[in-house]
Amino acid sequence: AHVIVCGLDHLGLRTIDELRLRDEDVVAIGASNDAEEHLTEHDVRLVVGDPRVPRTLRAAGVDAAAVIVMTSDDDLGNLNTALAAIELNPAIRIVIRMFDHELGSHIPELFPDAVALSSSALAAPGFVSAAIDGEAGSRFQLGGRLLSSRRSTDPARGDRSVALARLHADRTVEILPDAAASDPDLVLIDIAEPAGELDADTFEPRIRAETERRGRIARLTDAVRDRLASPERRLVRFGAILLALAVGSAFFFDLVAGLTPLDAISYAITLLTGASLPTSIDAATVNVALRIYAIFLSLVGAAIVAVVYAFITDALIRSRLLQTLGRRAVPGNIRDHVIVAGLGSIGYRTALGLVARGIPVVAVEVSDEGRFVSPARAAGIPVFIGDARHREVLHELRLTHARAIVAATSDDLINLSTALNARALRPDLRVVLRLYDPEFAVRVQHGFGIRFTRSVSHLAAPAFAAAAVGSEVVASVPVGDRRVILFARLRVPAGSALVGRLASSLDAAGSLRLLAVADPGTETARWDVPADEVLDPGEDMIVAATRAGLADLLRQAATVGPEPT
Repeated sequence: AHVIVCGLDHLGLRTIDELRLRDEDVVAIGASNDAEEHLTEHDVRLVVGDPRVPRTLRAAGVDAAAVIVMTSDDDLGNLNTALAAIELNPAIRIVIRMFDHELGSHIPELFPDAVALSSSALAAPGFVSAAIDGEAGSRFQLGGRLLSSRRSTDPARGDRSVALARLHADRTVEILPDAAASDPDLVLIDIAEPAGELDADTFEPRIRAETERRGRIARLTDAVRDRLASPERRLVRFGAILLALAVGSAFFFDLVAGLTPLDAISYAITLLTGASLPTSIDAATVNVALRIYAIFLSLVGAAIVAVVYAFITDALIRSRLLQTLGRRAVPGNIRDHVIVAGLGSIGYRTALGLVARGIPVVAVEVSDEGRFVSPARAAGIPVFIGDARHREVLHELRLTHARAIVAATSDDLINLSTALNARALRPDLRVVLRLYDPEFAVRVQHGFGIRFTRSVSHLAAPAFAAAAVGSEVVASVPVGDRRVILFARLRVPAGSALVGRLASSLDAAGSLRLLAVADPGTETARWDVPADEVLDPGEDMIVAATRAGLADLLRQAATVGPEPT
């Protein structure tokens, strides 16, 4: 039985590589033969055609296939392919890429053996953690616990911290046994009780519900608050000058002309604004110095008032033009925020993930017609319409007060240009860069000194490959160069070579570590696994592994073991 992979984009090719690492027999279906050389190197047969057409599926051997994996970014096309495949082979396992979380939740109900995965949902936590926590930082829920990974600069660890891996000087990663924890350059995992919403998939419906409950008055109040929080600086500056002149002149008139404080401020305002206010001063009896100052104050006041009125008119007209063009002003009081450039599927989920972590977010998109512009605004995220490559746009996004920028458009060149321009304005700014090609990401990391480069296919492909062979990859934590630590949940198959083995014997030096065991039918795992724990059929193993380590564990799970005595 072989695996069919539909789609020859970066995610599809990366998934094929992961499956071949597990020695799976793979047949690829694509619309062209552009990747034929790559597939030939991996001994993968290519069928050129549309996977939604039954003839193409038959040519790929769908009737004898064990699994079909759909990696296209077209939810409807993937669903169409799955329906066509299940008609030809009712027993086939379906692994389908689906962005729509609500639709994806119904996939297991539609097909007898199916898994729906979202590449953006799998990859977005890597972008969120890079923007907040830095290298090797990630947060996710697994086995009833909240896991937080981080790089260590201090070998000392807390009671609930586990030394998981060592990052070597050549940027390779080694999974550590339980006892090894002396090196300062470690990847630690903190284990805690989960608290509150964590991921965008669960956070987004709550955001929607809260937004629907908010009435028009509440939205109007928020709009007024945003306006007041982001005043026109020049208008405020000249208004302050006008007020300072009025107060200073009032003191002068009080001392020189002997006016009362009320008459003094009234006379100052009369000269500054040209308003006709009654005063108790007699122009015929005042001295020359007072007359000269009054003339000077009248001229200065006329100029300042004219400038203030011009700024007010400019602000009103510009505000109306920005609303007409779909642009929104960035709140003037926002600080320590993360700028997300590009509101595609990755940018949108990254923004939601940051909001779920309590981090202020400002998003920027080139067009108001973007698919996720309205949902982002409904979630309370300020969206600025403009090109993030331009420095004036970056200034509008208050780059000088930001903690990080995430360049997450679908164009590698735009992302790189945005990152370089942002870093030119703020050399100390943390930059997280989305790049499609993992090899190009490594070259950019080395050539431009941008530490945090992320490839969606690099982060998501292990989960698609693991789902094809029956395991669940919950998180891919990027560390080193093109290296990830996979956190997976894998069931012990009845009759496999894993049944009856000591749990502690699964640890493989440098590649695999057993973290917890969950009893059959339970979601919450036991994280304190005794040394004499024996694996039983139906139990779930929670492991941290390299790609090769997880592939080896899956091979053991597929191997038939001896009959139990």
